[in-house]
Amino acid sequence: MSIVRSISLLPLILLLLTLGCSEEAAEKGEGKAHVSGVITDFYEEKGQVLIDNEEDNGTKSGPILISLHTDAELIINGETVTAPLDGTLVGRRAEVWTGPSIAKSSPPQTTALKMVIY
Repeated sequence: MSIVRSISLLPLILLLLTLGCSEEAAEKGEGKAHVSGVITDFYEEKGQVLIDNEEDNGTKSGPILISLHTDAELIINGETVTAPLDGTLVGRRAEVWTGPSIAKSSPPQTTALKMVIY
């Protein structure tokens, strides 16, 4: 393979490596939480919590419905638990790392890969 062809493939290889690393970080729930705020409601029929999402500066950006992914990591008071979400979590603060998509419904809905509840 010529040197010109090798050099032209370099940006593609770097892009693929970058995408692979960012996906791995999202899967592990690393970095800043995508959703952060107080759990204001619980919907038993779908196993979802409603979180009043807040931006970094403390302003509210609106509610968002969160359900747990089947392989999600749920941490309550510093302990990893296997229990489903329930109504006892209302009023508690949560940080959530979400999957790649958010449904444009009202309110928006997404799936948690990792949820930490305080």
